[in-house]
Amino acid sequence: MKQILLILSLTLICNACQKDEFINDGDYFHLENNGAKMPVWVKGNFDSDVMLVTLHGGPGDGGISNTISPGFQQLEDKYLMVYWDQRAAALTQGHQRETTLDVNQYIDDTDKLVQLLQYKYPNKKLFLLGHSWGGQLAIGYLGSEDHQSNFRGWIDLNGSIYGDLESQLMKDWIMDSIPTKLADPTADHEYWQYIVDWYDENPNPGNYSEGMPYWYVSALHGDVYDIDRYYEENVIPYGQLIFNSMFAMTYYVSNTDGDIWADDLNFTPEAENITIPSLMLWGENDGIVPAEVADYVYDHLSTPVGMKHVVKIPKCGHGPQNEHPEIFFNEVSNFIETYK
Repeated sequence: MKQILLILSLTLICNACQKDEFINDGDYFHLENNGAKMPVWVKGNFDSDVMLVTLHGGPGDGGISNTISPGFQQLEDKYLMVYWDQRAAALTQGHQRETTLDVNQYIDDTDKLVQLLQYKYPNKKLFLLGHSWGGQLAIGYLGSEDHQSNFRGWIDLNGSIYGDLESQLMKDWIMDSIPTKLADPTADHEYWQYIVDWYDENPNPGNYSEGMPYWYVSALHGDVYDIDRYYEENVIPYGQLIFNSMFAMTYYVSNTDGDIWADDLNFTPEAENITIPSLMLWGENDGIVPAEVADYVYDHLSTPVGMKHVVKIPKCGHGPQNEHPEIFFNEVSNFIETYK
């Protein structure tokens, strides 16, 4: 037993000595703004004249970890990619007061990030990609002041925009899916009826403050359409992440609660200010931010009709970059090549 413990201890020590190997590829640095020390990882094809800045979902998830997504990895072969953990998310450090956790601060952080990137990597053609909450942040950022002038175009990947609308569309998606379950004699009728009863008692749940609908969507495969395919496409290197990367153990045991926004957050007015080329790229079966939101964003953008596009991927939920990486790569790449 002592020998086993000794071998295990030596393995952990050796691995701990190699924690920098995971970030030898590319540039890893921090953006500091208003109490937050936010990690930024720039990696991929440094010879490319295109830089794609990504905004992660949540709020409170993380962007650095997106580098293991197969769709993003394919983009790294062609473009220079930017991954960033927003304040109060994932690997971000610092003394962040609760008063800084508002959307205006996140927009300011995004602006500071763009300024830093333009300073460090001049003459790059910038594109922006926001996933889920990151799509909402992208709209808020691009649609305010003159921020969109920094970018050749942007990709809205299953992105939010209007909390009240999305909570209603999520409810409709769930309620439309349940009759099939109740008609299945092998299904757990008690559970599906519980959801129906829950909505009777909570007809207008908050989009950010109420978490139960997200569990219901997951049970109905509106988060990940095909879970078996998902695990085949997304092999997570847990050992490398734990022992040979920048990811401290605290990353795995804690995460910031995403419930930091008002449920009625609405960036429709900001969307109406956006005029640059736009791609709404969606999973057709997304139950978290249903595909009708893509049409809503399209209708409210001021981008000329010939320069805004909606693509809905069949048999795909909330993460095309993970569920259908080839399609995701092709659509994003075609868009960038068209407008760079």
